[in-house]
Amino acid sequence: MENRVKYRFSFTAASLMYADLVHFAKLMVVDGYSLEELKPELLSRNREKTNKREFAELFLRLKTLTEKELLLLTNGNVEVQKLICLVAFARAYRFFRDFVEEVVQEKILLFDFKISDLDYYSFVNKKAIDHEELNQLAPSTRGKVKQVIFKVLHQAGLIDNIKDRNIVIPIVDLQLSETILETNPRDLKILLYNLP
Repeated sequence: MENRVKYRFSFTAASLMYADLVHFAKLMVVDGYSLEELKPELLSRNREKTNKREFAELFLRLKTLTEKELLLLTNGNVEVQKLICLVAFARAYRFFRDFVEEVVQEKILLFDFKISDLDYYSFVNKKAIDHEELNQLAPSTRGKVKQVIFKVLHQAGLIDNIKDRNIVIPIVDLQLSETILETNPRDLKILLYNLP
C-alpha cells in the first residue's frame, strides 16, 4: 500500500489531556492568541522536557480543529469538550481512528459492547501487515500504546472503565454534531454517532 498513512505513536506522551486542550482553546478564542503564539511554558508544568513533549502533542491536535470547533471547545459543557478533544485525537492519530472505526464500531453493530484484549491484539496483528512501524515498536512502547488507547477511550467516556471496557455510546448534542458535520462527516463515527 503506497499511499497509506504512516502511524504516529507519539500520543503515548499525552493521553486525552482535555483540560489542557481547553486551556489552549480559551487562550486562542478569548485572549486572541494565534496557534503560532502558543508556547510550552503556557502549560506550566514543573519539568521543561515534559512541557515540550506534551505541548507538541497538544499543538498537533489543536491544528486539526476549525474556529467553530475551538469555540465549542471553549464554551461547551464538559461532555462536549471531551468529545471535541476525542475528535482532535482521532484526527491527529490514525491508529486510534482506525481502532475506533474498525473495532469499537464493529462491535456495536454486532451488539457486543465489551472490548477484549483479543479484539485489540487481533486489530494490531492485522494492521502490522501493512504498517511496518508497528513491528518496529519496542515491547514496552507497544504496551504503552495499548494503555493510552484505552485510557483515552475512558477519559472521553466511550468506555466505562479501563478494566471492564464496556462501550458507552455518548449523547451527541445537535450543535456538536452540526459543527463536526461541517468539517468532516466521517468524524461523527469517532463519536459512535448515527451508526447504520
